[in-house]
Amino acid sequence: MILDKGICSVFRKTDISEPGDKPKWEYKLIYQSWYGEPDFATSPAWPTEHRAENQTDARIRILQFRGIRQHDVVVLQEIRYLPIPCCDMPIYDIERAFHGYDDDGPTLITDLTLREVSP
Repeated sequence: MILDKGICSVFRKTDISEPGDKPKWEYKLIYQSWYGEPDFATSPAWPTEHRAENQTDARIRILQFRGIRQHDVVVLQEIRYLPIPCCDMPIYDIERAFHGYDDDGPTLITDLTLREVSP
């Protein structure tokens, strides 16, 4: 797959407070990459009984980075800091990360399943 849709930025919520103080959270940039958008379904065709289904608002493919975790935050633009001064850009929570090989060749990729959390 050609990663030609743009550059995405991945952030991690980090506690920057002093030891013993009330937690103070900050989003730190952990990764940036070109991304592509594979096909996806927003909900499963056959939901399973008694199973919580994840909402899927977007799905992207990036060059592999195994440091990405569930609930890291993604913005589909090249930015350096969160919060974003203007709020017209959606922010996504990572619901699932799949690390493997690209279908078209031996390139190592990470597929991210995203759920929109703002605006």
